[in-house]
Amino acid sequence: MSAIIESVVPLFAVIFLGFFAGRAGFLGEAGVRGLGAFVFNFAIPPHVFRLMAETELDRITEWGFLGSYLLAQSLVFATGASLGRLLFKMRMAEMTIQAFGSAFSNGVMLALPLLLWLYGDAGGVPALLIITLDVIVFSLVTVLLELGRGGGRAGSRVVGQAARSVLVNPIIMATVLGILYSLGGLALPAVVEQTLSFIGGAAAPSALFALGASLSLRRIGGSLGPAAAMVAAKLFLHPLLAFIAFAYLLELDPLWVSAGVIFAACPVGLNVYVFAQHYEVAIETASSAILISTALAMLTITALLLLLPPVGL
Repeated sequence: MSAIIESVVPLFAVIFLGFFAGRAGFLGEAGVRGLGAFVFNFAIPPHVFRLMAETELDRITEWGFLGSYLLAQSLVFATGASLGRLLFKMRMAEMTIQAFGSAFSNGVMLALPLLLWLYGDAGGVPALLIITLDVIVFSLVTVLLELGRGGGRAGSRVVGQAARSVLVNPIIMATVLGILYSLGGLALPAVVEQTLSFIGGAAAPSALFALGASLSLRRIGGSLGPAAAMVAAKLFLHPLLAFIAFAYLLELDPLWVSAGVIFAACPVGLNVYVFAQHYEVAIETASSAILISTALAMLTITALLLLLPPVGL
């Protein structure tokens, strides 16, 4: 019990410190965006490349793990969309945001740092595989939102834009390059490994601090019904279905089961707000759900770690 609390509390303390810095005015909106850009483009990619380059191929090609996670995620996505239509009479674009927030975790800013903190580099591999999967699935969300906003005009232009967003994503690029390097069977030169480790060491704490600072810019507004439904699906239904998929459909390493379920249990991803703002749909719902789910996640993730078989804790 004490080991789990000692593992979780420091992470959320850094998030709350970032939130305080944002709310107290130590970081303006431009500063928060700059910090986020540093994390996304310069801190996480070197760590990701080193991690994947030093990981054995058989640990990277866990197709059953990815398939099970995608199955659980798809069921939650469909549930979110259905609830949006049946309970809140949403149209297609709003249903897409509702489903998106219900099924997509805050992978880069919370799940990855959390799993690295809990399990070391071994926890980073399943997290990166899910992040890669999520970025690819974002393309589907983009197409659905374009269709919802512009009827059938999305066409090849939207598909091309979605594909480009995947290809130029620095975390995906670092993951792919790291895998290719691993396939070459080469060890990283000592000076390169030390450099990547040095800057990559900033990834987890700076990502958590940036998450808190980003949350300081959000507000809890209207649309609390859809937001509450989104939070419930994200924090409770998603990890439950992920656990069922991992524990009963596959025989996986317990660490991978724990990592997948914890990833699913993380709060609503910041990308949901980015998409909502860009397409000008369900902005208040996304903002409220992100803030509420992140605040509750410290309790729900701690409870989840108490229920899961302890792996390294």
